[in-house]
Parts: sequence; structure tokens; C-alpha cells
Amino acid sequence: MSNYNIYLKLPRHLHQWLTFTLGNPVVFPAYSNENAVIRSFLSKRPEGVDPEVAAPGLTAIAIPDSVAKPPEVYNHIGERGKAAVTEAIKDLFIRALWADMKPVTGSKVRVNTLLSAWCESHGIDLDCIENVRQSFYRLRKQYDKKGINLKNIS
Repeated sequence: MSNYNIYLKLPRHLHQWLTFTLGNPVVFPAYSNENAVIRSFLSKRPEGVDPEVAAPGLTAIAIPDSVAKPPEVYNHIGERGKAAVTEAIKDLFIRALWADMKPVTGSKVRVNTLLSAWCESHGIDLDCIENVRQSFYRLRKQYDKKGINLKNIS
């Protein structure tokens, strides 16, 4: 992985989960979808534009090494590219949350208790649980609108 980073403004719960899971700076697996999205939108830094630097509230994401786009040359990503990377991260978060939570939601333990435990074990502060809970319920509700019941029936 290169020593070059891009910096994203992510919701706090995503920042905490991502850095807890993949380090700081965040290093995605070599052939991940997230790295593919990053590489797609990398460009040469325009003249007169200073390199990005770390700042409070920003999440550092390592630019993946690439023969086609060496990070030493291709280390700039525009706002729309950042939005695409952020969307890929949100998708990854939802998939991870769902994969971990779905098998245990049929237990007698309340969903809020399960979500609190999930957040704790994934580096998310307790004051962010409501955001995670809403993400979980929103996903379930969207499927329910399409007639797909993701609630366990016991």
C-alpha cells in the first residue's frame, strides 16, 4: 500500500467502524470493490492544488498501489469521486452489519441489545448506536415494502 491518502468526511459511526476494522489510515483489501472505486476516480493533482492533509473529522483512506495509476502521480480525487467512495463504504458497512446481525435476530434477545453489543465489538461508541439502529431498521423496512420479510418468525 502506498503512503498516499485521500481524506473523507464520514459519519462518526462509519469512521469508527472503518478505522477499528481496517486501521488508520484505512487499507482496503487488495482486490476490493472499494479500491476499484478509488482507482477509477484517481487523477493527477491539478496544478495549483495543494495535496490533502489530515484534519479532525476526516478519515484517511490509503490510495492503493497500481501499475496503471501509481500513487506518486495519481493522488487526487474530486468531490464526486469521494462521494462514490463514501457510497461504497456505506454499502460495505450495511452488508457487514446485516451479515452479523441477521443470524442472531431470531433469538429472544432484543434487537437494541444485539445492536449495542455489535457496536461495542466493532469499535463504535455507544452514542452512535442510534445511527446504526436506524440503518438496520431502514434496510429491513425497504425490503418489507417490496414484500420481502427479513424479520425472523418464531
